[in-house]
Amino acid sequence: MKFVLVVLEDSDGQEVVQALVNAGYPVTRLTSGGGLLRRGRLIFFSGVEDDQVDRVIAIIREAMPRKKDEEAAVRHGMIFVLPMEDFIRLGGQAGLKPR
Repeated sequence: MKFVLVVLEDSDGQEVVQALVNAGYPVTRLTSGGGLLRRGRLIFFSGVEDDQVDRVIAIIREAMPRKKDEEAAVRHGMIFVLPMEDFIRLGGQAGLKPR
C-alpha cells in the first residue's frame, strides 16, 4: 500500500478531492496556511493500493484547474507517494477489522 499526500492551493483542492471521492477513493482533508505569501493550502491524503497509484495521480492531474502563469496554462501543487506499512482503522466500520 502507498500513502498519497497532496498539497494544493486552497482554491484548487475542492475539485480534485471531489474527483477522487467520485472515483471511489476515500480522502482525508486538512487545511493549512503559511509560506511567503500566506496563502491557504489544502493538504489531503489517502491510502492507496500499489496498483492504483498511477490512476490516482491521473485523476488528480485531470481534475486540477488550469491557471494562466506567464501565458502558459499550468497547474500548481505537489504529490508525495510514500510506502505505507500498515493501515489501522479505529472503531467498528463494516467490512474492516479493527486491530
